[in-house]
Amino acid sequence: MSDMKKFQLLFLFLLGAILTTTIISCNKDFVRTLPGDKYQDTATVKYGNRKVLYLIVDGARGVSVQNANTPVLHALTKNSIYTWVGLSDPDATAQATNWASMLTGVKKEKHFVLTNDFLNSNLQNYPVLFERIKEINTNVKVASYTSSAAFKNNLTDGADVSELVTTDAEVKDAVINNLKTDTASLIVGQFGDVNAAGAQYGYDNSFAPYKKSIEDFDGYVGEILTALEGRENYDNEEWLIVVASSAGGKFTIPANDNDNTVFSNTLANTFTIYHNTKYKTRIISKPFTGNRYLGKTVRLYGKDVRAEIDTVDAELFNIDDTTRFTIELKVKKNEDEFYYPSILGKRREWSGGHPSVGWVIYLEGKYWYFEWRGTKDGDYRQCRGGDLRKGIWENVSVKCEKRGTQRFIRTYTNGVFNNELEITASGSLSNHDKLKLGFLNGNGHGEPNVYVSDIRFFKFPVPDNVIANYACETSIDESHPDYNFLAAYWPATDGQGSIIADVGPQARDFNLIGAYQWTDFNDIICPPSAAALATFVPQTVDIPSQIINWFKISNQQRWGLDSRVWLDQ
Repeated sequence: MSDMKKFQLLFLFLLGAILTTTIISCNKDFVRTLPGDKYQDTATVKYGNRKVLYLIVDGARGVSVQNANTPVLHALTKNSIYTWVGLSDPDATAQATNWASMLTGVKKEKHFVLTNDFLNSNLQNYPVLFERIKEINTNVKVASYTSSAAFKNNLTDGADVSELVTTDAEVKDAVINNLKTDTASLIVGQFGDVNAAGAQYGYDNSFAPYKKSIEDFDGYVGEILTALEGRENYDNEEWLIVVASSAGGKFTIPANDNDNTVFSNTLANTFTIYHNTKYKTRIISKPFTGNRYLGKTVRLYGKDVRAEIDTVDAELFNIDDTTRFTIELKVKKNEDEFYYPSILGKRREWSGGHPSVGWVIYLEGKYWYFEWRGTKDGDYRQCRGGDLRKGIWENVSVKCEKRGTQRFIRTYTNGVFNNELEITASGSLSNHDKLKLGFLNGNGHGEPNVYVSDIRFFKFPVPDNVIANYACETSIDESHPDYNFLAAYWPATDGQGSIIADVGPQARDFNLIGAYQWTDFNDIICPPSAAALATFVPQTVDIPSQIINWFKISNQQRWGLDSRVWLDQ
């Protein structure tokens, strides 16, 4: 072999080694950087060609969709993150409010879309996700199809294609045509027939036209998915399919199904499906909403239906200038707001000017107060509790504790501390008056309309952690750490008779007065707030973050999104 040939072979060998090393190095860099800093979903990408199909259906209650004949949607839940108990904004009064949340990823307190005319909206500061995506990646092509002019004119800024059609069937056809002919990366279809049927006939499967409209939509989704899977390059694409209702609809559910939480608000009940062929299947069900509380009690209503303990037996419940105590009771209001009615008190009268020594628990607006007038300061004081929700059993606690030479009144709602005031200078609150449940005679205040039960009177300042731990229990027994300090306990669920029995150590019963009736109840006690419960299930406002994340675009803090990304594990 000549020297020239040896040199050529050596050159080719070295060149090949260099190229191989370069390719391997480049591939390693590609694999390492592909997911991005905020990569969160578990679906893998073969070719990096990510796309989204986003179908919005108005007025489809999640529970109704689940129970209708919807084989396509049920089949789609395989390899999906999905729920039938999702939530829209429970306080939204306009369809446009829910649309705006589904397209911006922020709640109405930011986007200000409160009416269907979009008057005074704040979309310039919280734009739709199309603009957010294009801010980071201008190559994402967006197409939107709707039969609503309000949707098209206000919520499609940034879309490359935005078409207004006449019917849901035409929306379906437009989406299919795009899938067959276009290269859009994000396709949105908005469907309104289900909501129209619900508004006309009722939002429940018991109304045949409503159920049929849901099943028609299921058929539309089936046709769209067939077109998607028939795309020439489908095997080289990674699709996130999002199907979700923007809101449910008002319907009176059976009493036994009503837990008095946001999950019994049929208007807010939605469904959401996030599907990708590589997702693990994850169903998100209704979370724990509170303990069941059932029994039979008396509604304290107006001036006449009330209960009293006579003067002699009521002496036990006097509060002098050294008494430390804790009073706890369950309250269920039958109205949203009240004008100062007493629900439990020991004083001569409850009147304007607060003329008599003693104490009272009363309602004001949406909240409650513990109010007292002592023998020393010559004036009244009041310590505010928390808000109480209509139609929900909630726990009210007030205690007096001593710290050094000072005494303090502290209030709690559902075991959560509210407020504190010093009571040292007030002196004694003792009197020779009855203990009264419900209306307390006097003037300058309204009348109660409440249920009260599980009333506990401790001659002891129950520690804060014990109040918190036992606030939503519906009874008390020897297992309670401070049971030995219990002076009286009225479950107020006797169910019959003319007294509310004290089953504590001294049996000081309330005598019922007026045309009282024992009424059955079957409720949830101390349910979490709608805001707290909503964090456990997908909300309509979450969808933009899910889509933005799918395109591997990091959530920018300056966007101020109120939404979260749901994972399949």
